[in-house]
Amino acid sequence: MRVVSLVPSVTDILVELGAVDEIVAVSYACSLKSKPVVVKPVIKTEDLPPDEIDRRVSEASRRGESLYSLDVERIKSLRPDVVFAQDVCDVCAITSSRVSISLHGIAPVIGVHPKSVDEVLEDILVIGKFVGRLNEARELLGKIKEKIDFVRTRAEGLPKIKSAFLEWLFPLFCSGHWVPELVEIAGGVDIGVKGSHSRRITFDELALFQSSKIIAGPCGYGLDKVMKELTIFVKHPILKTLEAYVRNEIYAVDADTYFSRHGPRIGDAALIIGEIIHPETFRGYAPPDSFKKW
Repeated sequence: MRVVSLVPSVTDILVELGAVDEIVAVSYACSLKSKPVVVKPVIKTEDLPPDEIDRRVSEASRRGESLYSLDVERIKSLRPDVVFAQDVCDVCAITSSRVSISLHGIAPVIGVHPKSVDEVLEDILVIGKFVGRLNEARELLGKIKEKIDFVRTRAEGLPKIKSAFLEWLFPLFCSGHWVPELVEIAGGVDIGVKGSHSRRITFDELALFQSSKIIAGPCGYGLDKVMKELTIFVKHPILKTLEAYVRNEIYAVDADTYFSRHGPRIGDAALIIGEIIHPETFRGYAPPDSFKKW
């Protein structure tokens, strides 16, 4: 089996299943750096502030321009049996529809688009079956579910803490898809709606939500980068009136590793949120260096 993975989470899953040798190419955003990169962003964002990234991406989307460049000839030369793409977000990665059009006649394209925790877990089984590692997928799934069930069980009966998980800070976006569900599992109530897309919100909306905790997890950002963004975020005058600010309950998480990707670390993501929302119950269960209080 020769696999091209254009989705970081799918690459993570394949690595966990022991299928590294089957991977022949990846996306620029994948953690596996030993394979050829066949998709790159058109907009270089490394040194741009988040509000400028949002502006450029929004303008390109309005013009109908692709945000990513796909190396079709390189993929063709690799003779893949399957290409994995995604439909969760047309900003975060190239969509399966665009990939299918570009690779018509070259290889079948499988799109992943989970909106819930269960769908994330189901995708692991689907991917495992496709690459001939169904037993390994079932074993991995068991380990992940054990963590999620542990959090769900321990959080039962605890107070429901309003916790605003923010997927982008400039401008503000609340979380969506499986993240609000993780907050719910961990004993919280998120400002975002589970199973829905993340959406832009205002500081006034954030204030009206009256969250006891604010969790900053900008899409694709590691912990250090999130902490850097928070130095600007916490200066907003409305934020200084909120309970989470006054009580020093603002947190940064390693979003790129645990929250932006719908993959094998979703169980750890539940543990992280659990420790943030209910530290008296989950202290010490989150992975090391996965979050930090501002």
